[in-house]
Amino acid sequence: MSDKNPNPDKLSAATILVTLRSSKGDFHEYASKIARQRSLNGYYQELPDGLYKIHVEGDKSSIQALIGYMEMNKTFDKVDTVAIDQVMVSWSSYSSTYSDFSIKE
Repeated sequence: MSDKNPNPDKLSAATILVTLRSSKGDFHEYASKIARQRSLNGYYQELPDGLYKIHVEGDKSSIQALIGYMEMNKTFDKVDTVAIDQVMVSWSSYSSTYSDFSIKE
């Protein structure tokens, strides 16, 4: 788990697009769980084209850990209840827009 009071100089944001091979559970629960474990704020959104979008803000090392976990899932197949096919990341500036992690319709 990450520090609750991260260094402001190390804050960042990332948008992560994910495609799945399969899922035995709800991907939003999976994404929410691992984001919250890393004290990240933002949202999850299922896009109409079958992609899953996760936008997170927080300590950059926590975001990198989240991405690493998803990449590990992709490599080792079914580390969790989902099998990730592809992870695409774009980095942006921290905005402090989000105070928790939620599902965006």
